[in-house]
Amino acid sequence: MHRTATALSATALALTGAGALATLPDYDQFEIQCRSSFTNPFNLPNGAFFTNSTPSINDSAQVAINVGTIQSQPPGSFFGAQGSGSLAYQAPSGGFLSDTVLNNNGFIVTPLSDVTPYGIVRIDTNTMTNSIAVSPGLPFGIEAFTSPQINDNGQIGYRGRIGFIGNVFVSWDNGSQAIHAAEVGVDPNSPYSFIFTPSFNNQRQIAAKVRLGGPGQTGNNQPDQIRVFNSDGSSTLYVEDIDSDPSSPFTNFDNSVALTNNGLVAFIAPLVGGGRGVFLSDGTTVTTIATENASPLVSSIEFFGPAANDNGLVAFRAFDNDGRRAIFVGDGTNLKRVVGHLDIVPTDLGDARIQRPDTSPVFGGSIRINSNGDIAFAASLTDPDNSSVSFGSGVFIAYAGTTIDCPGDFTGDNVVDFADLSEVLSDFGGAYDFADLSLVLANFGADCN
Repeated sequence: MHRTATALSATALALTGAGALATLPDYDQFEIQCRSSFTNPFNLPNGAFFTNSTPSINDSAQVAINVGTIQSQPPGSFFGAQGSGSLAYQAPSGGFLSDTVLNNNGFIVTPLSDVTPYGIVRIDTNTMTNSIAVSPGLPFGIEAFTSPQINDNGQIGYRGRIGFIGNVFVSWDNGSQAIHAAEVGVDPNSPYSFIFTPSFNNQRQIAAKVRLGGPGQTGNNQPDQIRVFNSDGSSTLYVEDIDSDPSSPFTNFDNSVALTNNGLVAFIAPLVGGGRGVFLSDGTTVTTIATENASPLVSSIEFFGPAANDNGLVAFRAFDNDGRRAIFVGDGTNLKRVVGHLDIVPTDLGDARIQRPDTSPVFGGSIRINSNGDIAFAASLTDPDNSSVSFGSGVFIAYAGTTIDCPGDFTGDNVVDFADLSEVLSDFGGAYDFADLSLVLANFGADCN
């Protein structure tokens, strides 16, 4: 049974705009958690790598990431915090792991394949024990698992594939499983020809982009929607594209979304009027976080899923106005560049530059944000003075500092004066940019005490 509710129609869509930078957290503290290298890694075995893996972060600023190897050792899951850590799990010989997800209780899930037995592995980092929590077969005949996520209640949400007939969204709760949504190949009564990457929250809900159509109707001209699905099979429509509703401002959607515990959904979409944007929906209104055509700092938004938290902060990857890859955070009113290509960050080797000896992308995978606003990311590193000397790749936390309640006050004394101007100019082009300078000049002389 497929029960649906429409909380938002495109004709009633409200796209609220983003404003200037001001009240977002400062991101001036970075900490490396692990670093891959062929010969001198940090908190990892020799030969480990995490190219295109996405790190996970919880509210205690603990991180986890899938780690591959190029030597005889099997892949594993790294777990650490405060600059310390190690592999919490290694797959059996011949096994393959995909991205890992960490909850606030220190449990990790990761899909294990290419060995027997296989399934979704659950790792308890408190005891450093592990087991296969979700196995293939009964009750639904699932043979493959993708994008598993564990919430703070210990429930696991994932996308499963049933033979060659289609995919289902499923949640697991202490041995019991429920189907949230299925493709038409699995359920002839389903309106969905394809279901994309899921995002799972503490309410046992799954958010995802879905494509409407009958069997085999999976082309890009089919209608697309973003919905939030419950474990009883009901769902709520959040947004739809122009093929689903001709009055929609969206031509389509990127494949990955982010669902918060309080029901916010972040997504990236191209607009009918041109350009791409990052958006946040509560099921009633849609807030613009950033767009390529209008937002300061951002020139081009990358094709990696956004991250969001319950406070409405959305983090995403994009190119800045200098054409360099960077990580941004916004809330619909404010927008900030957190870190990017050519920036200097601290590592176990001393300062390093986010850069590569070649022209490949400097960031790997997407990013994640916790409830405090801390952001986890992976980046390639070089010697700060010699880009031909690689330092490998590192997993970092960008810690959210204090918010600026007094626009233009960058010294924290609630007054905008020459001290703030000096602070911005002292690292102009690094931690600060033209938008920060403009903020000081626009509010110069303000006393917020």
